[in-house]
Amino acid sequence: MKKLFLFCSLLFGLAACGGMIEHENGSQYLVQLDGEPIGCTFLYKIESEVSVYDADDARVYLENRIVDQARAGNAYWITSQRTRPNEWVIFGPERAFVLVANVYDCPHPNNVRTSADGGTSMAATPIIINEPNAAMYGTPGRL
Repeated sequence: MKKLFLFCSLLFGLAACGGMIEHENGSQYLVQLDGEPIGCTFLYKIESEVSVYDADDARVYLENRIVDQARAGNAYWITSQRTRPNEWVIFGPERAFVLVANVYDCPHPNNVRTSADGGTSMAATPIIINEPNAAMYGTPGRL
């Protein structure tokens, strides 16, 4: 009975390890792009391979690796992602995530135009109304 309890607690402990990779050195401020950016400087290509349970953990690991580089950049685009099986694994993840990304230096990383969105802006821009009688939200009438 003790062996069964020990095995179950070990199994639950390993299952609780999902989502364990944390952001380091400001990697949470990197911007993930959905296509090749327009108006940004390409810095380098990076490949990361990590054995984790979750794809989000693999992405956070990639972001941490980008920040650790000498020329970190502030935006990246994942060009390739795949998994490969981990052989001879008894306890731990059954697969490894392999991510390949291009890293860019963008002047305004939160407002990047990409080839995937047809060159339109990713971030919403405010509408400025210059009418003297316009209300705060753009409707005519009372202020």
